[in-house]
Amino acid sequence: MVSTAPDLAPAHELLGVLFFGALDDYPRARHHLERSYRLYRRAGDLRGSVRSAIALAQVDATSGNRPGVQGWLARAGRLIAEIGPCVEEGYYLIAIMGCEVADVAQLEAGAERALELARAFGDPDLEVRALAESGLALISLGRTRDGLHRLDEALAAVISGEVHDLVTGGLTCCAVVTACERLGDIDRVTHLVDSLRRMAEDRFHSFKSPILTSHCSQAYGGMLCEAGRWQEAEVELQRALTLNNCAGHQAAAAGRLAELRIQQNRLPEAAELLAGWEDRLEAAAPLARLHDTCDELDLAASTLRRAIREQESNLVISAPLLAHLVEVEGRRGELAAAGEAAARLEAIAGTLASSMVRALALLSRGRVQMAQGEDAEASLVAALRALSDTERPRLRGEIHLALAAAKRGRDLPAATIEARAGLAVFERLGSRRDVDRAAALLRSLGVSVRAGAAADPGRALGVLSRREREVVPARYRPHNGVEAGQEEELCAGRDEGVSKQAQRRSPTGPPP
Repeated sequence: MVSTAPDLAPAHELLGVLFFGALDDYPRARHHLERSYRLYRRAGDLRGSVRSAIALAQVDATSGNRPGVQGWLARAGRLIAEIGPCVEEGYYLIAIMGCEVADVAQLEAGAERALELARAFGDPDLEVRALAESGLALISLGRTRDGLHRLDEALAAVISGEVHDLVTGGLTCCAVVTACERLGDIDRVTHLVDSLRRMAEDRFHSFKSPILTSHCSQAYGGMLCEAGRWQEAEVELQRALTLNNCAGHQAAAAGRLAELRIQQNRLPEAAELLAGWEDRLEAAAPLARLHDTCDELDLAASTLRRAIREQESNLVISAPLLAHLVEVEGRRGELAAAGEAAARLEAIAGTLASSMVRALALLSRGRVQMAQGEDAEASLVAALRALSDTERPRLRGEIHLALAAAKRGRDLPAATIEARAGLAVFERLGSRRDVDRAAALLRSLGVSVRAGAAADPGRALGVLSRREREVVPARYRPHNGVEAGQEEELCAGRDEGVSKQAQRRSPTGPPP
């Protein structure tokens, strides 16, 4: 018996979901979903048409096609208005991944309504997805405990195999990974990745989970950078760059990789990665770091203020931006602005249940106190204690260096101990620029430094550069460590990087 056209609509819908959710093949996914939409419409199946339209919006969002996203969501919304209350309305309300929704209050409201619809119509997949997105929203708004409770519930459902739809599973994991990234919770996200990979081996005979998206790789790679697991981070970030055409996700992955390059003192490569993404909020933090590294402090401060203003309601994202702003404003001599940013960060730390954010707030307060000539030791010691066992070695190293600077005028041996602790952390990380900073600080304390080859096999740190001979005896500057003229050369290389990047990148459409 020959199948009729309406009978083919579910088959095309299923194929579209498989190509999208499991294979990251967006052209084929779009082809099958467009056919399923046409066939459902021809048959008068409004609910099937809504499902296909929502899936097409998700494909276009991943591909960076903003007009396509808006068009398909508008079409789905019009059809839902004809149908009335239905389970498809829940999927419509959380069609776009929560990590791409700038207004977290809007995300929370949509997820709560989706959760109501999931329970009213008995759809467990939608319930799990709504739990994850509402958990992400609650965490971003500062309600960490409630948010984590919902995320853990959603995570348990995914790992147990309760979620059957690949796209729903992938988007749920995306919400969990994003929340963990914003909280700095690498243990939770590592547990998720390991569990999904075991599940993939058991059920799909593959090491790659079909529901781990390229965005998951980007977020996980960023967290691995913070934890000092740079080789693993490089693999995840390169994968994220090559597998996703979404402008936002590419900008975020490029930004994370650029931050790693800055720590490795590979500034031209960092600049090349960021070239062309200056309009994207996802690239704001690494772009500010690059400006800071090149001593372009006014540009760094302006970049940070813009990013904070645009994401003001998202407390978790704002926290590290404010911490960097404190540092930059202090170096600019704008102590009032630094103090204001530190106070805002302290208010956020009082809301969020995050040891990392609390440590950032205490470090920032300590920096302001030092700039004002006050005793900062208590704040900085509290910052170290706040980190506890958190896997944030670079932040720990920063606090050790700040403590060394705070103790320098009163207790030279204690300052030396703290500076050596910071140097050890950065040597283990292989962070060349930070190793140079720590070594310069130790020399300013009168300590002879000869480090191993952890940071740079070709350089013995016991040999003073020409620039260090000129400036280290005078004062310690946190951004020192390259010879005179070298920093200017490295930063000037950005112009060439911009040109190369612009030639290489093909248009991806308007940013979502």
